[in-house]
Amino acid sequence: MKNYNLETDKKITSGFKVPENFFDSFSENLTQQLPANEVKVISFYARNKKWIYAAAAIVVLSLSLPIVYHMENNEEQLSASEIENYLTQQSSISEDEIVNMLEQEDIAKLKLNSTIPKEAIEEELTNTTDLEKYITN
Repeated sequence: MKNYNLETDKKITSGFKVPENFFDSFSENLTQQLPANEVKVISFYARNKKWIYAAAAIVVLSLSLPIVYHMENNEEQLSASEIENYLTQQSSISEDEIVNMLEQEDIAKLKLNSTIPKEAIEEELTNTTDLEKYITN
């Protein structure tokens, strides 16, 4: 390959020539070619304002419904054993007061159905010498 020296060898021209004073009058020529009336620009927000508000309302409503539901159903549910333990540990409440507070439905639930045969009860009473325990309780 032949060595090429930039300073001494002949320069290669591209073949394209810029007309005289082209860049001096370029901005003036460009503004003359632009359309005279401006295009009306409608922003996305202004065009779809109703839809954006509707979507925001749906999002707020869907996020607030579970919170409201949870607040309304936040009542503390106590089990029967917790209530019984509380009542037995409170010394200021007497048994008579507890019985007076019970309703007929509660009393009906407390009734026991004895499935122990009478023979088993009689046998236990005859074999046990400490009958005071059964009589006092």
